[in-house]
Amino acid sequence: MNKILLLLLFAFSFLFSEEILEERAKLIYIKQEANLEQQNYVGQIIAIKYNILVLENSSMVSIGFLDSPRSNVTLKNPNSSWNELSDGSLENTFYFKINATNFYIPPLEVIANNNDFTEKETSQILRGSAISLNENHPKYSGVVAQNLQIDNYSVKFYDNNNNIIILDLRAEYSNLENFKIKDIKEQGFESSSFGIAKSSGIYYIIIPNNIIDFEFEYFELPSQSYKMLHIKNIINKEQISVNQDINPINKVLIFQNIIIFIVIFILLIAFFIRKIPFKLRLAGLIIAICLLLYLVIALNLKKDALIKTNSNITILPTKNSTIIEKVNANTRVEILSSHGEYYKITTSDGKIGWILKSEVD
Repeated sequence: MNKILLLLLFAFSFLFSEEILEERAKLIYIKQEANLEQQNYVGQIIAIKYNILVLENSSMVSIGFLDSPRSNVTLKNPNSSWNELSDGSLENTFYFKINATNFYIPPLEVIANNNDFTEKETSQILRGSAISLNENHPKYSGVVAQNLQIDNYSVKFYDNNNNIIILDLRAEYSNLENFKIKDIKEQGFESSSFGIAKSSGIYYIIIPNNIIDFEFEYFELPSQSYKMLHIKNIINKEQISVNQDINPINKVLIFQNIIIFIVIFILLIAFFIRKIPFKLRLAGLIIAICLLLYLVIALNLKKDALIKTNSNITILPTKNSTIIEKVNANTRVEILSSHGEYYKITTSDGKIGWILKSEVD
């Protein structure tokens, strides 16, 4: 009987010592702070803060999220750098976009080792639910944001039945990349910069010209409500273009013209200074008159050109820009300005767009 008790006592002490060793051998500690609100929305950006502590005499092997294709979230900053704190721990905040009504945050895996063994630790899986915002709001643009603004816009003639609206959009903590107007066939981003704190983009919409009031909604997170944005679908030549890519200002040409005006002014003033020999003053006056004639002709001269068959006229001077029209035969157009490898042109029916210089004869 005593032998049995001794064996049980030895077994118990052995297991107890194993637990202590296992507890002492733990190298990695992961802490996560989830800012999962009681109400989340599809398209919303949420932040998860992580803190990792690896014990002394151990080295970090790797840190990364496990592949979870069914998590229904998109990691927005996968390459975010870890910050080392004063206590030696590492800290980072990752942002996830919610893509479906049911989602979870994939576990973060940390691997470290010391001279004795390698340890692997994973964070807790965070699960949540989100509300879809599409129902009963036909003008919802699909954007969830702290703020969404139209910085500027331009309405231009497209064809006899449609106008083209170009929006300069800016948003904070948003899924601006999902922006879309319902029941519009031709639309899309011409240029964009999708960040976390700030996103922006140039968006075009081909819209019937009989729709005077153009409006759409987005969901504003601070107020937890839909916000309506609207503009007038009316062509206005005095509208400022939304950015230089749409209607670039030729700064070199402007500077050149300013210099010519200054030279003309100096030559005219010099003509009335009698201390200067008359022949020089007369030569200066002739030069000033020639320069003035050059400016008048340059500012009023229309530059016609012939564009080649199968050339593409695009909305913006970029390679991936939307094609307004494909030219089926050699067509004469008017060149308005240039930007890089492109000419800004207007066609005989009034369409304005961009074409590669190599496509112009």
